[in-house]
Amino acid sequence: MNKDEEIKVTINRPFLLTLLAATFALGVFVGSGMGVFTSPTASKVEAVPWNTDGTFKFIRASVESNNTGKNHATKELKPFQYKVNALIENALKNNDAAAVSVYFRDLNNGNWFGIKEHDKFSPKSLLKVPLMIAYFKWAESNPLVLRKTLTNTGKGQEAAQRQGDQVTTLERGKSYTINDLIFRMIAHDDAEAYALLYANLPSGRLEKTFNDLYVEYDPHKQEDSLSLNAVAAFFRVLYNASYLTEEMSEKALRYLLKSSFRTGMVAGIPPNVDIASKHGERRISATTDGEDKELSQLHEFGIIYYPNRPFLLGIMVRGKDFDQMSKIVRDITRLVYEEVDKQS
Repeated sequence: MNKDEEIKVTINRPFLLTLLAATFALGVFVGSGMGVFTSPTASKVEAVPWNTDGTFKFIRASVESNNTGKNHATKELKPFQYKVNALIENALKNNDAAAVSVYFRDLNNGNWFGIKEHDKFSPKSLLKVPLMIAYFKWAESNPLVLRKTLTNTGKGQEAAQRQGDQVTTLERGKSYTINDLIFRMIAHDDAEAYALLYANLPSGRLEKTFNDLYVEYDPHKQEDSLSLNAVAAFFRVLYNASYLTEEMSEKALRYLLKSSFRTGMVAGIPPNVDIASKHGERRISATTDGEDKELSQLHEFGIIYYPNRPFLLGIMVRGKDFDQMSKIVRDITRLVYEEVDKQS
């Protein structure tokens, strides 16, 4: 080895060692930094499995591709609104409910009908759907959003209890990924997860979701109201994948498929039929003529995946007894399903 070669080795060896050390340190830093966006619970709900071939199942494009050649499903349904009206009138006559609203849409051809579908009600738990949409819209441009963790300080529980909501699955002091919180909020109707997500969504994003979908609603007003006709917009854009990407729309629908509420619409259809749904319950104490009374409402909205003919159904019931109101939701759903089945 000549003198020049000896000098080159002498100079490059320390440089190489420094480079290796820097690379190692960078790896440790990146690995630690990723922990900010990761939670031990993330793997449980981070990725909702699609079909085994990598395609989707519950958005319009996939539903229609699976129904190729089955043109009978596109035939217009014969009117059956009068049958739903008769059921509602009977419930009102028997004092099983004080008011009932219904929205129906055939998702194959867009034919629809409504019964007092413009009547306003407190959407309450149904607001979890646009909040999920707002987060998924955010995640389209920043995928790390869903892996970021939020710590449950208990403030969400206090807020939920003040509003009379049931709180369920979160532990105080524990951190959860945003994706996990969204799943709990939708599948388990977790009001505490909703409060935590609502508090941490950047200002303006939820309002933008309502504006983009042409839904007039102010999320900052505690007692603002919505109609079934307005709520339909959230489910239609998910099914059509017209606001979120196909992947995010499918993800949202699959979370809605996991709803734990089983005594309303789910009980009115066969167990082998999929339904992407969200329900809400509300009790309001009011003083009338010097007497304290409790007003109640139950509402549910869902996409029912009847084979070759998925349809959208929304029902709102006001009354005194949740069991009776659940029965009305169940009976209307069964009637609608059987009519679609008979005509398809």
